Amino acid sequence: MMFGFKKKEKKPLWIMGNDVMEIIRSDYEADMAFTLIEFVYQGKHYLMGSSLISLEEEERKENIYFVFQDEAYGDFDAFQEHARIGGVKISELKEPIEIVRAGIVGNDTMLGTPWGETRLAKKALPR
Repeated sequence: MMFGFKKKEKKPLWIMGNDVMEIIRSDYEADMAFTLIEFVYQGKHYLMGSSLISLEEEERKENIYFVFQDEAYGDFDAFQEHARIGGVKISELKEPIEIVRAGIVGNDTMLGTPWGETRLAKKALPR
């Protein structure tokens, strides 16, 4: 007789791009950096979010920058304008994105699962 452990299957977290952008904006308005997320849209992986310029910096608007893929932006409006997939702003995507990881700093996942990030989980779409 063989014994084994079944690998726990992660449930996907689907959320509209606009909801993620609103969470990032809300955090920024409250002088907080959001977290970086890795997501999949139409089979391709993307990275976006906001972070402090340096981990030693105080969490204030002037010390927060925004990231989409390999580009960084100094203010939210520029970030929202340039964060596009196939020419469409993230906030205007018609299909949901699938969160793969959340809380990424230096390629390390800070949160065990993306759905442990309650603000993302609250906006998740039922599947």
